[in-house]
Amino acid sequence: MGRINIHRTKEIKAEITENPQNAQEIIDSEGILGICVTDDKGYYTHVNPRYNEIYGYEPGELKGKHFTSVVPTEMHEKLQTAHDMFIKNEYEIVRYWDVVNKRGETIKIQAAAAFFNNIFNNQGKGHKVTFVYHDED
Repeated sequence: MGRINIHRTKEIKAEITENPQNAQEIIDSEGILGICVTDDKGYYTHVNPRYNEIYGYEPGELKGKHFTSVVPTEMHEKLQTAHDMFIKNEYEIVRYWDVVNKRGETIKIQAAAAFFNNIFNNQGKGHKVTFVYHDED
């Protein structure tokens, strides 16, 4: 199984930090890593085309939905707590997760995250930007 390119996630984080007003364009231009942005409550505010591709959704279909819609039911509470802790502490380790695509199939992804409070015209509100890598076996 391949691994998430941590160097690339750092490059994207740096690009967004330098140009927060261009966060959407930076995120959308990434073709290997799926990237989603969730608000402080865990609702999708943006996903890039690769993220939709990994999970099998159409553009715009996930916006406004809660991130647990791609998480196995038994993991909802645990991952909501992890999301809340991330928003509070702005830190999460890179790890593998079992997630569920639109067809209900379990797939394995590797994820890393970054915290921003100045993107998508939402000054001061925390956003979690999650980078997802999925091998297409």
